[in-house]
Amino acid sequence: MTDEQTLRAWWDSLSAEQRARAAVIAARPAPRGMAVDDLSASMIVAGLPTSRPVWTGQPEHLVEMLDEVAAFVARASAG
Repeated sequence: MTDEQTLRAWWDSLSAEQRARAAVIAARPAPRGMAVDDLSASMIVAGLPTSRPVWTGQPEHLVEMLDEVAAFVARASAG
């Protein structure tokens, strides 16, 4: 689980365009697969979780926005 302070620091570092893209991704149903781009790189640099193992033990997607990050983005972009 990612703490609120880490999520807030990541969100504060994003540009307005990155925040808008994050909000669109967060609004999608899981799994929220993401392109390997500046937004996903910012998540990795911030230490946010970006993939979940499935029964094979391998990530379902190379990079995805997990539920806890999506919930934070939804709250942050709404207010």
